[in-house]
Amino acid sequence: MVHPACRPLLPGLAVLALASFCGAAAAAPGDEIRYRVRAGDTLIGLGQTLLANPAHWSRLQKLNAVADPYRIPVGTQLRIPVALLRAQPRSAEVVAVVGEARANGRALAAGETLGAGSALDTGDDGHVVLRLPDGSRLVLPARSSLRVDTLKGYAGTAAQDVRVRLDKGRVESRVAPQRGPAARYRVDTPTAVIGVRGTEFRVGVDDGASRAEVTAGRVAVSRAGERGRRAAVRELAAGFGLVARVGAGLPQAVPLLPAPSAAGLPTLFEEPLLRIPLPAMAGAHGWRLEVAEDRPDAPVLASQQLASGPARIAGLADGDYRLVLRAIDAQGLEGRDTTHAFRLKARPEPPFLGAPGDGGKASAGGVAFSWTQAPQATTYRLQLSAGEDFAAPLADVEGLGETAYRAELAPGNYRWRLASVRADGDRGPWSAAARFVVRPLPQAPEPPAIGSDTLEFRWKGEPEQRFDYQFAADESFAAPLHEGAVPEPHASLPRPGAGSYWMRVRAIDPDGFISPWTGAQKVVVPAQFPWWLLALPLLFVL
Repeated sequence: MVHPACRPLLPGLAVLALASFCGAAAAAPGDEIRYRVRAGDTLIGLGQTLLANPAHWSRLQKLNAVADPYRIPVGTQLRIPVALLRAQPRSAEVVAVVGEARANGRALAAGETLGAGSALDTGDDGHVVLRLPDGSRLVLPARSSLRVDTLKGYAGTAAQDVRVRLDKGRVESRVAPQRGPAARYRVDTPTAVIGVRGTEFRVGVDDGASRAEVTAGRVAVSRAGERGRRAAVRELAAGFGLVARVGAGLPQAVPLLPAPSAAGLPTLFEEPLLRIPLPAMAGAHGWRLEVAEDRPDAPVLASQQLASGPARIAGLADGDYRLVLRAIDAQGLEGRDTTHAFRLKARPEPPFLGAPGDGGKASAGGVAFSWTQAPQATTYRLQLSAGEDFAAPLADVEGLGETAYRAELAPGNYRWRLASVRADGDRGPWSAAARFVVRPLPQAPEPPAIGSDTLEFRWKGEPEQRFDYQFAADESFAAPLHEGAVPEPHASLPRPGAGSYWMRVRAIDPDGFISPWTGAQKVVVPAQFPWWLLALPLLFVL
């Protein structure tokens, strides 16, 4: 027969509970506590201090076959049915609150206490940690709704009776070993009841199903049958999970997915936005990822459920953290945890690099570096390298108070990067390195070939380059006489009158890079000898 107290739970529900949670009507070890008699104890006195109805001391006398209720040998173990004990209301302490969390419609804060009847809700970024009177922890992550239906203890015992109802989301519990048979910890869901006595487990509710995952300890799982039938009992041990669905038979427990490998997880992040790669793992259809400060019982600051990686987490301050990662199987059961410690050092943030940009070019000689003003930066540190890394930089310049720097560089391939430094000397992470090429300066035009009507200029160039030229009567090129663009390193200009002139050119690479102008090259155009003077001797002969 099913105990009458359990019948309201049976219709249409899968029941996950300890086998002794709903026992037979007769007193069983799971329905009573043991009390060790001390000097001065009497049954009448114990009735007044322990029982809900002091007059029920006579039931204790009969149950324990006590001859004289006033004289009980010290050390005697009395059996006391839980149903006779006087209940005492207890409260849970709110240990931590992160993000949006409410209790009975009002904002919840750490340090508060909650009793039976409290309804908790967490928002998209919410996270609540409760500590029960016996030290057990109950964690309500984001997007969850839970009600504390029962929270009480019993006179004369440290045991407690905790019953909560999860209507949406998840709850994670680390339950202290429940002292004595009166101790109960139960989570009700729309389709299941999960009861434990000292274990670590998780419960989730979604899509008309309840999921239970045990990571330490064990529970007994049963599905209620028709009235009068004996319910089958299956054991859900550590490392196993089960999905209870409305209208379906209770399935076999399945092994939880193993803890994923942490081999590819970074130990240092240097950007405010964390990009966390997820490992390849057979059987994984999704992932649960949680981040908390790396200290005992720290609340979860960020939690994500995602189908594939990488995970992205923002909004964390610099510091040491603990990442918990678990795989999710095809049924939605979450597997064993991998815990991974890492450090975030992303501040002060580096500036944005200006010139030369990544893949940029500069001309040999004085190369100008520029960057933005970064927040929290008092000075900057610049490194310049001609290799693939900065193990042996060409330059390592500290204490730059401006957002510009100039260096004399020969033609070649280079990389540069910057870091921000606070006033106290705390250096932030390096910026991404920018690669750039220093190109040789274009060669000045050769002395022109001066013809009777033209000036022919030639200079050296590279394949596919184009060229601009300017020809002026003044070295400043304020008013060029001729200027233009040519596809080859050659320009033919009309011969000007006698005098001094200046010519300069610049190269344009196929990718659009424009070199600086060459220096102004002076050209002296001599006066032309008048042709008619050659005819004067002939006139005198005639």
